[in-house]
Amino acid sequence: MSRTISPTALAMVDRLSQGLAYLVPKIGSEEFPHLLVEVIKEFIPADEMTLILFEDKPVFLASEKNEQIGKQSIDMYLAGAYLLDPFYRASVELTQSQFFTYDELVPDGFRQSEFYRQYLVKIGLEDECGYLIIFPGGQFLHLSIGHGQGSASRLTLSEQQLLATLTPLIDVLCQQHWGEQLSNPLNRQLDQALANFGSSKLTDREGTVIRMVLQGYSTSAIAEKLFISPGTVRVHLRNSYRKLDIGSQVDLHNLFMGALMQFEHYEGGDPLEGFF
Repeated sequence: MSRTISPTALAMVDRLSQGLAYLVPKIGSEEFPHLLVEVIKEFIPADEMTLILFEDKPVFLASEKNEQIGKQSIDMYLAGAYLLDPFYRASVELTQSQFFTYDELVPDGFRQSEFYRQYLVKIGLEDECGYLIIFPGGQFLHLSIGHGQGSASRLTLSEQQLLATLTPLIDVLCQQHWGEQLSNPLNRQLDQALANFGSSKLTDREGTVIRMVLQGYSTSAIAEKLFISPGTVRVHLRNSYRKLDIGSQVDLHNLFMGALMQFEHYEGGDPLEGFF
């Protein structure tokens, strides 16, 4: 039985084919990262697309809204706020390249977190999806596709499925371009700064609670994961805030970032030690 391909599908395949014909010869050139973004935007709508390479340290390769984020926010992200990014968190245990939507990654309270307010709301984005391209040396590339609140460019389910289907293609293009350029292993040392944050001043359970709050977990989600009551979570949080001399999630996020940004090279332990 013959099958009829819809005009919409044919048009999309045609745009992709033309984009690849233009992109593939640019593999290895300085133009490739920006062209990759442009080719994807030709057939998938987006309000913002960003490429961040995580090698020795994270580097923005392409972003249309860096000026709106502001230098301070970018510096904070690169200094360690990326540790709270759900895509970075997903990369920790990922062994092969994959496409994700935010709904697959974010904790239930993420949209009330300070990270969300500082790095997505500030540039007018509400949602995000994208690729995590994993390289053999453990380095990875985050190709982010962002959408604003009420945006007409929000992806449909079929568009999300298309992006997921394209994962092997995006992966091989990125492997070809960056694979031989990457020499430094991914520096995961700073991961321990998050794991150890507050350990010198808080009990183990209090430290676990505040780290989960930083990552965007709600009180009910923390309670469920730790097998305690929401009231007990609130008690731990209140005690932690008192010991850290802070009063809100904003203060907690600022304290975390302030502690991280004091280091040129973090070598272990609680980043709060010596900070107060």
